[in-house]
Amino acid sequence: MKALVPAIVVVGVVACASAAIAVGMDAMGTGVLAAIVVVGAAAIAATRKMGRVGPASCEECGGLVSPNAPYCKHCGARSPSASTAARTGS
Repeated sequence: MKALVPAIVVVGVVACASAAIAVGMDAMGTGVLAAIVVVGAAAIAATRKMGRVGPASCEECGGLVSPNAPYCKHCGARSPSASTAARTGS
């Protein structure tokens, strides 16, 4: 996903720019192209910030648990992310 979004944005910007040049770009066309570039840059930035979403593995028993869970629902072991959050006060 992270590699696909920049490719789509680049193809879209190139297609819009070439179409605008072919018909003669005016001030409104320049504004629309600038808006497309800004939205594309925002999409790229958003995909770069996306983290891994999904279950984590318990270090004690190997069971699948939520990365936000304070304890493993299988064996009751405290999750490393919960102990880190307790130390930092988050």
